[in-house]
Amino acid sequence: MKPSNSKNNPLSLAIGLMAVLWLSFSPASYAQENQKSGIGHFRGNISVTNNGLSLIPTFSLNRPAAIFELSLGGERLSFDPEMRFALDGQPWSFIFWWRYKIIKSDKFKLHVGSHPAFIFENKMVANGNGTLIPSMEAKRFFASEISPRYTFNHKVTVSFLYLAGRSLGKIPYALNQFVALGSQFTKIPLSEKYFFNASPQLFYLKMNEKDGYFGSSSFVIGRKDFPVSLGSIISKKIVSEIEVDNWIWNLSLIYSFNNEFVKRSNPLL
Repeated sequence: MKPSNSKNNPLSLAIGLMAVLWLSFSPASYAQENQKSGIGHFRGNISVTNNGLSLIPTFSLNRPAAIFELSLGGERLSFDPEMRFALDGQPWSFIFWWRYKIIKSDKFKLHVGSHPAFIFENKMVANGNGTLIPSMEAKRFFASEISPRYTFNHKVTVSFLYLAGRSLGKIPYALNQFVALGSQFTKIPLSEKYFFNASPQLFYLKMNEKDGYFGSSSFVIGRKDFPVSLGSIISKKIVSEIEVDNWIWNLSLIYSFNNEFVKRSNPLL
């Protein structure tokens, strides 16, 4: 891999961005704002997995990875970055979501979102002497989504997701479309202390002229009032022209946190 200074290093850029965001959304900044009352949040999941999988199977890392899924914002607008790395520190993908909740009721919710994304790959390129050397390439994308969801009760939700993305630059995946119908079963009790979450879905993926149908589900087993849980994702190809493995799966150790901050018109000193 070509050496790079700290200005161009993806890991340094990601850490710097998160430091700025933390300062912007920290409790002190909320206390200092002279705005009407409201609630802001900073929450997320940090996981380590034996097999880095992606929503779009062809973008999976397929080796051990660390994944940071964060959310910062208010009741309607949020910034939801997802940063993924191989366990050796090499960046895998950065996705910088902005999402806005158009409808936000007890039963029905509708949000839209957009993001730029960067997928990192190692390739062998020729140097000036004609020798092949390893080099990291960043593929750039821009995508938007719309997702309605209906909640039957505090344990059962159904959702629909349409996502369309386009590459920026000349790469094989010029246009991607993703359509998913899913459900979420949360806080299913296994005992007085342990619970179970499951999120099965069926999805259709189109990449340029090829498409396919898939089924997948994520599972989480956790303990009440404890931030660490065990998760797994299983995905099965049903019918597909897109070349991916028939079965893919992983196991993950997940640390979750959720902080809420109150904006006050009269700051507390």
